[in-house]
Amino acid sequence: MRTFHIPAVLAATSIILIGLCAVFAIEGVVASNAPHDVIFNLGNVQRNVNYCNSQTLDIYTPRAATRALPLAIFVHGGGMSAGDKSDINPIFLNTLANAGFVVASVNYRLAPQYKYPAQIEDVKCAIRYLRDHAQLYGINPNNIFAFGASAGGELVTIAALTGGHSSFDVGPYLNESSSVTAVVDMFGPANLTSCNCYTNAQRVFGSNPNNYVMASPTHYIAPNSPPILIVQGVNDTTVSKSQSIELYDSLIAAGDQTQLILVQNMGHMFVQAGSEPISPSLAQIAQDMLGFFGEYTGDGSCWCACLG
Repeated sequence: MRTFHIPAVLAATSIILIGLCAVFAIEGVVASNAPHDVIFNLGNVQRNVNYCNSQTLDIYTPRAATRALPLAIFVHGGGMSAGDKSDINPIFLNTLANAGFVVASVNYRLAPQYKYPAQIEDVKCAIRYLRDHAQLYGINPNNIFAFGASAGGELVTIAALTGGHSSFDVGPYLNESSSVTAVVDMFGPANLTSCNCYTNAQRVFGSNPNNYVMASPTHYIAPNSPPILIVQGVNDTTVSKSQSIELYDSLIAAGDQTQLILVQNMGHMFVQAGSEPISPSLAQIAQDMLGFFGEYTGDGSCWCACLG
């Protein structure tokens, strides 16, 4: 049975947690062609940390953590040829940080200079790097989550579905797993053999048609995959809702844990479509993401209690 929104009890749990942690954020979308610093007043920020292939990431750590915290990794969109780690939405960042998550936002190599699979190799390497440096950053290496928008959603889903040691695991820190506990895929392409989600696909994937298959999350679906929450705008004309529905249906058929939120009045990248506000709101989507991750932390008491 298709779930078009998180069950009420889960949403209510998220709201309670948000209230306890005093969440605040300005509703809107951070998007820019030029890198910028996201304002973060909830703790400490380490910017431009080098990890793999001369790439960088930003680490947002809540104040007064009393023990190792769960980690949520953000992967930006931009068709794998644009975008920046600073494109993280402040609603999602603040919601997670207030609830006691460390948040890491990662850059990765971009096309056309670097063709796929360079992008997923970097995302996998970022996960391994952060797990390797878990003690340094106050992270619980057993509670690593990921979320991404557009191509970023595609990448985190592939990262989840390909497990901790795959052909995409190349480079340093190979003694560490690139597995994740659960992911949130926000309107990411699911099956590149059935969509025109990339305006100039050859810039990203080159002339090898197999790369379209290797970049399709549906190609990797198997039983016992990590849980995936899918968020999709009904009015998205860049990545059609049929992509997210196909991914959802395929995961259900494999017996995997998944949920689908169809957002009314929303186009691509959280853009409002029409005169009515998007529903559920970005704040509610952030709460749903928090509740979804909380189902799989294995330590729900860590939320807020981990912070002084």
